[in-house]
Formats: sequence, C-alpha cells, structure tokens
Amino acid sequence: MKDIRGLRFLVVPEPKAEGAWYPAEAIGDESAQAILSSPVKGIVSAIQTPPGQHVAIGAGLITIQSPELARLKADWLSSKARRERTEAELAREQQLFEAQAGSRRELEAAKSEAATAKADEEAARLALEARGQNPEMAGAALVVRAPKAGTVSAYKIQLGQGVDAGQELGSFQAASAAIARLELPLPAPQNWQPGAVTEVRKGDGQRWKARLEGTPMTLTTDTRRLSYRLRLMGSPLPIPGTPLEVHVPLAKTVVLPQSALQQVEGTWGVFVKEGEEAEFRPVRRGPELGTDVMVLEGVKPGETVVGEGAYLLKSLQIKRKSGGEDHDH
Repeated sequence: MKDIRGLRFLVVPEPKAEGAWYPAEAIGDESAQAILSSPVKGIVSAIQTPPGQHVAIGAGLITIQSPELARLKADWLSSKARRERTEAELAREQQLFEAQAGSRRELEAAKSEAATAKADEEAARLALEARGQNPEMAGAALVVRAPKAGTVSAYKIQLGQGVDAGQELGSFQAASAAIARLELPLPAPQNWQPGAVTEVRKGDGQRWKARLEGTPMTLTTDTRRLSYRLRLMGSPLPIPGTPLEVHVPLAKTVVLPQSALQQVEGTWGVFVKEGEEAEFRPVRRGPELGTDVMVLEGVKPGETVVGEGAYLLKSLQIKRKSGGEDHDH
C-alpha cells in the first residue's frame, strides 16, 4: 500500500445527527380542489374565464340562462305579493273585529290565509337560496363564480350546451398549495414520525414550518421511492407546482466522504487501515449528504480508512482476484 500514490487517510469521526435538503413540490390538498357544477337546468350562454387564468374569489366563470330559475323567481314574486295581500286583509279584519264590525270566523280565516301565504313565500325563497341565489337579485341568468382565488383547471361544457341541475361543469384549483410532496429513496428515515415539524424552503429564500402528516407504507409505483406529505404552516403559501426543498432529519451516524466508499462485487465498503495494509470491509450505506454519505454500519469512530484514492485499492483488489498481480503491497 505504501507504493500506491494518491491515497489519503482519515480517522472515522464520532456519529452525529444529520439532516439533508431534498427536492419537493407544492401541491394543493383536497380542500384546494373544487368541482364546478350547475345548481339549475339551463343553457351555457357565456364562458367568462378561460382555463388557466388566475381569478379572484367570487369572479364570474360561467353564465347559464335558466328558464327554471326564471320560474322560481316568478314563484317567489307571486308568493310574496300574496303574502303582502293576505297580511293587509288580516290587518283589516283585525280592525273590524276590534270595532265589533266583523266576525271572529272571518278573522280566523284571514289569519289562516296569511299564515299559508307566508309559508308559501318562505318555500319559494328557500328554493332560490338552495340554488345559491339571493331572491331579491335572482333573474333568468345564473353566474357560476370562483369558490376561491385560483384557476379553472378544465371545463367539461361548451358554449350553447344544455346542462342539468347538478351536472359537473369543470374543475377548479385554488391559488395556494398547503402541501409539500416529497419522495425519498430507501432506507426511510427511522426517527421521522407523523407530527414532526421541519423546515421547507423555496428558491427565493422564503421558508415555512411544515408538519409531517404520515409515513408511507409502500413505494411509489413509478419511481420506487417513499412518498411523504407535509402540511405547510404560515403564509403566504406557494402556488401549486412550485419547486420546494424539505429538510429531512436523518439518523445519528458516522458520515464519510463518498470517495471513501467503493463497491466491490456489488457490495459497498471502505478500506480500513490495518498496519501497513488496507482491508476492504463491507458497510451499510445510508443516504447521501452532498459530497458525503451516511454509513449506518461497518466502521467505528477512531478507525483509520482511506478517504481519497480508495478506487486505486479497489482496482488493485480486482486485479489480484483475476490473477493480474503476484505480490502484495
């Protein structure tokens, strides 16, 4: 080994608690997504906002001309007028009765008519309000409005199309994302449990605290990684799709430069100095930390390992096993 140039040795340090930043993405949770639907039967007369355009809460999205809505408004106006008429009749009968110029039977009949008219008006009012309409403001046209600030993801209707009550018109995505989605390679962090709070950052320096919502039980089918969800705390929240970074706390372990670890016949290991020789020792490799790597098992603090040039010893070991070297260094 003394004849091999380019070797640099290091003493294995004491284990320490490490953390690393991993790429993530801001996504909207279930409450940030909404289905747009029509509360009444009618015809789409205008699509006011194209998909993808940011709008404020309450902005008009779709206009529906609805004979049904016009009929409900007419019913409410008719029942309102009847209620006002019967109440006037009741007041007149009450005055006549008090002046002993009217009968109790006619007063009771007027009370019954007024009560029925009031109930009919209330039913007509509720029919409009159930469709999201203010009875005073309702007309033959209904405007479907943005439930939050955000964008229409997609429409499922076209201009001039007839729609039924309850029919889906499109989907809506809120402008802010409260979830950071993170995928990690195996092995999973052992000390990261649901409820743990960590940091999330954006490229411009903005930071949030975030709470881990759960731990994955299976790997993702496409990337074969562990998928985590963290709920961001604080504001303003990022928009969906924003690239983020999540600080993941990792185990308390030995950390070595990646150059110290070599893979020989499919096994990761390090070259540990034993006197004038270096012995290859298998280790359990953990997550990478930039140019370093966590070593979960295989070496102890205080041991001396090859930190740079370990690939030279790897080549030498392969040569020996293939019969290319007849002597030891």
